Amino acid sequence: MKLIGRKGQTMVEYVLTFSALLVVVGALGYLLKSTRHSVVRTERLVSSDYP
Repeated sequence: MKLIGRKGQTMVEYVLTFSALLVVVGALGYLLKSTRHSVVRTERLVSSDYP
């Protein structure tokens, strides 16, 4: 029995998984960038001469 419409399902699943992985990596990169920016800003505030 041949199933019609299932020919490219595996490739579609791989593409969706790869896309989801790229989204996760992008989100982690954005969080890392914002965390580094926050650290720099906090260090500047702590080391400033003004109260």
